[in-house]
Amino acid sequence: MIKLFEIIKSFIPSLENLPNISSISGYGPGWLFGAFGMVAVSLYGLSLGKTRAVISLLSIYVAFVVIQLFPYLDRAGQMVNKPFEEHWLKIGVFLTAYIVIFLIFNFSFIRKRLSSAEFSLFGILLISLLQLGFLASIIFSLLPKDLALKWSFGFYNYFGTQQALFAWAIAPLPVLLFLKQK
Repeated sequence: MIKLFEIIKSFIPSLENLPNISSISGYGPGWLFGAFGMVAVSLYGLSLGKTRAVISLLSIYVAFVVIQLFPYLDRAGQMVNKPFEEHWLKIGVFLTAYIVIFLIFNFSFIRKRLSSAEFSLFGILLISLLQLGFLASIIFSLLPKDLALKWSFGFYNYFGTQQALFAWAIAPLPVLLFLKQK
């Protein structure tokens, strides 16, 4: 029994070997952050639930259209009375529109219509991942390029370009179509 315990213990990394654990994947410590990101997305998706995940995705689409068509951005900047740069104002209007639209959809007939569509656990996690990617892509597209490059941690091509924004906007649509109900 002691021999079995020693064998098991040899496979478990100790705290002094933790910096060397990145050699497992061959890609460096980035895989660890990716794993934590996937756990965060999973918890986010599970906490939202099936119906609210789809309502949240629809709210992102509508809020993005609102920010693109919003003609009163200069007036909103004057109402704040502080010298904000336009990209921060756009992000603030987008997030405010997203929250308001999410609340409206959550208390409207749409929630009742979508609540009958029960998705599998995998479907919820996939929709949550796509909606967070779409949110990140919208925010990076509203930022100036130099700031987006600085904050994207090397993932600018996947979130900050117009092609990435288009891909993140289109990706949830076929996924919604092909999600199997329970």
